[in-house]
Amino acid sequence: MMKFIERHFMGKNDVSMNPSKTSCVILCGGKGSRAYPLTLEKQKAMITVWGRPILQYIIDYWSAFASHFIFVVKYKKEEIVQYVSSLSLQASFAEPNELRGIANGLLCTEKLVRDQFIVVLGDCLCRGSFDLPSAFEIGVGVYETNCPEDIQRSYSVEISEGKIFKVVEKPKALPNNLCGMGYYFLDRSVFDYIVKTPPSALRNEIEITDVLQNMIDDGKILRPFAFTGEYLNLTFPDDYKRALEILDPSAGIYKGIS
Repeated sequence: MMKFIERHFMGKNDVSMNPSKTSCVILCGGKGSRAYPLTLEKQKAMITVWGRPILQYIIDYWSAFASHFIFVVKYKKEEIVQYVSSLSLQASFAEPNELRGIANGLLCTEKLVRDQFIVVLGDCLCRGSFDLPSAFEIGVGVYETNCPEDIQRSYSVEISEGKIFKVVEKPKALPNNLCGMGYYFLDRSVFDYIVKTPPSALRNEIEITDVLQNMIDDGKILRPFAFTGEYLNLTFPDDYKRALEILDPSAGIYKGIS
């Protein structure tokens, strides 16, 4: 039987977007309280795996897609600033007034990002590749999973004719086996939608999925960018073992386009 992802996604290109025109926003300001005790003394993005901080793996991967990095910092920000400042990297830093979710963190980068940018959660790791269009389009990373918990920890994605028509944060009922990833391909129009989106009743913060759904409902076309490989949102201490497997140096070079 043909897989769901093959029946509903647009054609595969394996073509990288133009890095010279793209910014990458890495959100690495949260406290990571669910990852205690790993984050008692470290910013979660600075947890070491195979002798390197998680943040370095993220930078290495997304350097294939972007040439300008913006780090959204808050909790233990000195760790991030000091580390990034030691790298040969075109980098900027932004700090929100308070920690209130992805969308709020993204809002403080409005004056720094280029017209097109990728938003990456600072605790999301992957080894594999995306099927991307030759020209930049807005959308999210999506992968197939046999583990319902993956989707319930993240967000569900429903698609038709190569377009996303519904996203739901931490769904209880699953519409399919597609899991939304902590990778968002956006343009500057998202900032208008963040401002117009009210905080959710669930967490009293502006959910990025609500922002995306408002964009869709307003006629914006959001694409699902299929990912093939291994992916992890490092949320709990038990996830560390999986991070060791995904980032194992003996498994091959960790980079964006395989």
